[in-house]
Amino acid sequence: RADRALADELGLPVSVHVNNFEGSAGGIAAIAEAGLLGPDVQLIHGIWSSEAEIEAVAASGASLSLSPFSELRIGFGLPMTGEYLAAGVPVGLSVDTTTLSGNADMFAIMKAILNIENARALDEFALTARRVLELATIEGARSLGIDDVTGSLTPGKRADLIVVDTRSVNLGIVADPAHALVEAAQPANVEAVLVDGRFLK
Repeated sequence: RADRALADELGLPVSVHVNNFEGSAGGIAAIAEAGLLGPDVQLIHGIWSSEAEIEAVAASGASLSLSPFSELRIGFGLPMTGEYLAAGVPVGLSVDTTTLSGNADMFAIMKAILNIENARALDEFALTARRVLELATIEGARSLGIDDVTGSLTPGKRADLIVVDTRSVNLGIVADPAHALVEAAQPANVEAVLVDGRFLK
């Protein structure tokens, strides 16, 4: 409550790891019952969540950040991507911590979330490559409350983008851009990086 009050006083958003392992199940319910959820709250992991908790997150306007590498590495369990998306919760993807993942490879994170969800659903097409690309870009920005500034190539937003070399051998067999980026691309394929219109690579 004190952290929430301070964030409100300073006008800051809140990010909190919750329901990440079985022993912490019910954490979202406790936060919701205390009236601490809201559109400026980003929940991280949320793996051990009940249907009622997911509905509470959706009703509050809070968002969720999934970090499949750390969730798998630590043994938290499998991300509940489909359940949160079906409830209309804004979902973004993250590295969480490079101490656990060993790198900040968003291409690998996109592959992981796609493959895990489709394995859980027993359906190759339950989660599409295009939807995963959205989770890594505009939905990630939306989950942080900065989608009016970045997350998509839209007039008036910052020019935050990467240029991917599609001439690379590993991308030569994929025709659809979303499939190429999610299922085949690697960091080595990134030819340029721009942040707010400035070339950094």
